[in-house]
Amino acid sequence: MTGNNEWFKPVAAAALARFDSVMDILGLAGGKNAGREYLPLNPKRDDHTPGSFSIHRDKGAWMEGATGDKGGDLISLAAYLWDCGNGEAAERLSQHLGVDVPARQPRARRAEKAAGDTPAPLTPEKPAGEPRTPNAGADDGVCVMPVPADAPTAPALHPKYGKPAARWVYVDPSGAVMFHHCRFEPAGERKQFAPLSLWRMASGRMVWKWKAPSEPRPLLGLDRLASLPAAPVVVVEGEKAHDAAALLLPDVAVVTWQGGCNAVDKSDWLPLAGRVVWLWADADEAGAKAMQKIEKRLQEVGATEVQRVNLGALARVASDVDGKPELTPGEPLAAGEDAADLIARGWQAAHLALLIDADELLSHATGNTPAAIEAAIVENDAAAVKDHSPRRGFRLDDRGIWFVDVKDGVQAAPRWISSPVDILAFVRDEHSAGWGLWVGFEDPDGKPHKEIIPARTFNGEGLEASGLLFDRGLKIAPRGRPLLIEYLQTASPKKRARVTNRTGWHDSDDGGAFVLPDRAFGRGGEEWIFESDSPDGNTYRQKGTLAEWKERVARLCVGNSRLVFAVSMAFAAPLLHLVGAESGGFHLRSHSSDGKTMALRVAASVCGSEKYMQRWRATSNGLEALAMQYCDAPLLLDELAQLDAREAGEVAYMLANGSGKARAGRTGVMRARSYWRLLFLSSGEIGLAQHMAEVGKQSRAGQELRLAEIPADAGKGLGLFENLHESASGAEFAKVIDHATRKHYGSAWVAWLKRLVSEPTASISSDVHAGVRAFERQFLTDGASGQARRVAGRFALVGVAGELATQWGMTGWTAGEAVKGVGACFTAWLANRGGEGNHEERVMLRQIREFLSRYGESAFTDWERPSMTDTHAPVRSDRAGWRKHDSATDQVHYFVSYDAWRARVCKGHDPIAMARLLLAHGFAERGTEANRPWLIRASVPGEGRPRVVHILPEIMEADDD
Repeated sequence: MTGNNEWFKPVAAAALARFDSVMDILGLAGGKNAGREYLPLNPKRDDHTPGSFSIHRDKGAWMEGATGDKGGDLISLAAYLWDCGNGEAAERLSQHLGVDVPARQPRARRAEKAAGDTPAPLTPEKPAGEPRTPNAGADDGVCVMPVPADAPTAPALHPKYGKPAARWVYVDPSGAVMFHHCRFEPAGERKQFAPLSLWRMASGRMVWKWKAPSEPRPLLGLDRLASLPAAPVVVVEGEKAHDAAALLLPDVAVVTWQGGCNAVDKSDWLPLAGRVVWLWADADEAGAKAMQKIEKRLQEVGATEVQRVNLGALARVASDVDGKPELTPGEPLAAGEDAADLIARGWQAAHLALLIDADELLSHATGNTPAAIEAAIVENDAAAVKDHSPRRGFRLDDRGIWFVDVKDGVQAAPRWISSPVDILAFVRDEHSAGWGLWVGFEDPDGKPHKEIIPARTFNGEGLEASGLLFDRGLKIAPRGRPLLIEYLQTASPKKRARVTNRTGWHDSDDGGAFVLPDRAFGRGGEEWIFESDSPDGNTYRQKGTLAEWKERVARLCVGNSRLVFAVSMAFAAPLLHLVGAESGGFHLRSHSSDGKTMALRVAASVCGSEKYMQRWRATSNGLEALAMQYCDAPLLLDELAQLDAREAGEVAYMLANGSGKARAGRTGVMRARSYWRLLFLSSGEIGLAQHMAEVGKQSRAGQELRLAEIPADAGKGLGLFENLHESASGAEFAKVIDHATRKHYGSAWVAWLKRLVSEPTASISSDVHAGVRAFERQFLTDGASGQARRVAGRFALVGVAGELATQWGMTGWTAGEAVKGVGACFTAWLANRGGEGNHEERVMLRQIREFLSRYGESAFTDWERPSMTDTHAPVRSDRAGWRKHDSATDQVHYFVSYDAWRARVCKGHDPIAMARLLLAHGFAERGTEANRPWLIRASVPGEGRPRVVHILPEIMEADDD
């Protein structure tokens, strides 16, 4: 029981006895039941999925799992939702429930445990708005329209459906708010509508309720109607059609009513008295009948003239020729289409004006006598009956899909075939192939599912399609499977969506979009759906706010170059596509417990929780799937040593080159390759070259350039860290970061993507390229090799991304912090690499020196001891050439036979390139052959004049590192 107040007990008991009414009072109606637990959406936070917020029906105990808030009864729940004390919450509940409780006095002292009495509530002030239903019951209250100035703020979220997709405000002629009407598009369900009106309770308190206002209800558009007293009035069905018609007919007053076809008689049509009215029906039978009812109401209130919009005249194709509107013959409106569909087809006000000028938009006047109206209704009703002859088909309601058969002209009783399945959209891939249906339904546990059923699964008897639905928990009648397949195959939803198995940027006819597993960001109107077979395909999660992440995570990165680099790298990944940059990776290498994994954790917090970070422990095929899942996003891979060393080099190439293996299908035809754009950050105790060397493989320069190796130790004696902020040690600082990244993550990624899609791509690209050039000027000399510049461009992109995120208010850093940190990492990479020179050339020279050092004694015959007179057996039989000692300089010259040069000395490299390299550095004697200047004819005692490569002693003295 809340507190120790005895007078709370009857209120808490009454609240439990009327649990559902209390849920309505608290704005929690519409939740789900799981046993005796009631699961509503929490209106105090951005809650979209039931489950975290639970209330026990029998005990009243409640808990919000997302925040840790909890209480023992419904009084404490009311106090939590109303942001007040328990005493005030109990009083307000007692007034709602009609429970008499003794007045209580304020507590005399803080230490006293027993609560005193509280004075009776003051008499409420007279409301500013007049009640619409004076005789309303005490429980329902009295609807107040217009909304007075002292009314509470209307709720932004629906307790069941969350944030509205659209909201329309009904006002009176002066513009004062009367009530709201909201449309919701819950995932996996049909669109929902809910009016929101203000009610004054018996206690005098005003509350907003998700219910229709009292009758008669005002029309939408009364303010516009009052401002155009002489203009015609167009009546349309639905708020969306109202907005579209207002665009198409800017010189008329457009109105509609709340509640749809069945609410015509509940609306107030009196404001249309004495006006010329055009009725624009939806292109279906229900729309026609609704307008017939409205026509009768208009006659009753005294409309001057009533005409119909000629829907047949709208069977046109709207276009512009030389800047002028043009209409050409087209298809009739599809069933249910209205003004909003004309907008979607490209119609503008100028096109409708052509029909008005040609006197084609309106059909004949209906006449102004009740008899004429009744005759029209009877005639249309007769036609409707004729059109409604029994027919075979399907029906969907909250209980499921029903099949209605017709035998001998008689309609049979509906037959249940499955639990409800909503047809959400037709789907296809970005190449308009791979068509299918996107459907939504709930499993037996009440968990919503949204699944794509590929059209190919309907082949034969559709067993593959029904098997997929069975596997996801859809309940199907024993003999209902064939009928369910027929229902799905004959569905024809208007909505279209694109499906992809790759995250990141996608282009389509109506604009680009950035696709994540659970949402898409972009300017295009078409929905994108991510489809993956991975059970944990969505690691892009959010917890906490952007402000909290900036304070608890990003702030700690300041002064720590590796952490600043990791965060900036995450922001840089989506820029690859926008600026046309190539994919690539970075590798943090250090000893165990230096904190390198913490850098990956910090980078992961930009996009999601610690589960966002992946491991190298995978096959090349598995990493290919990961690359698709993290395209245009940071891929974070821990512990390089867990990757098979035999595959390490090829995997580095694959990830950085942005494409998977070419594979053949079952018919032998090559299947489509997987493509991606990727920035990846790796960590490990060993580098790529060392890992490959464990299995006798030599890394190539291209592989190491694609995975730029950065020493994780920042050189300050603190491992990865340089600035511990308020912590006393590196271990303590690591714990602080670990705790922060577990509580605050993902918000920066959403904010970053929203900003990227809102900015012009050309502007972003220009700013990034300018920043990259500035970075290269700052950290490279004019003599830098192309390889160094290539990797510098990747580091620069990371630095510029961090600066751009800072400029847009997403890091809380000062300007220059990102470039400073990334520049420190680039400098460390240069030092670890050996400078700005060409890496492949250093590797080649190093290989020649190593060969001469290892085999200089065993594989080379002394020049002074020719084989024809030398009786000393060589250590090895596979001679590589001759060794000549220059006594004057005490240096050794090597003469390598051309066969040994190609097969042994240059193994793994181009022998011609290596020979040219020696000449360029002055490490070989230049011969006289034009095409092969690295070869000379050496007069070897006793062995003639073989062609050899004469390697000079200077090669052993030079230091190319």
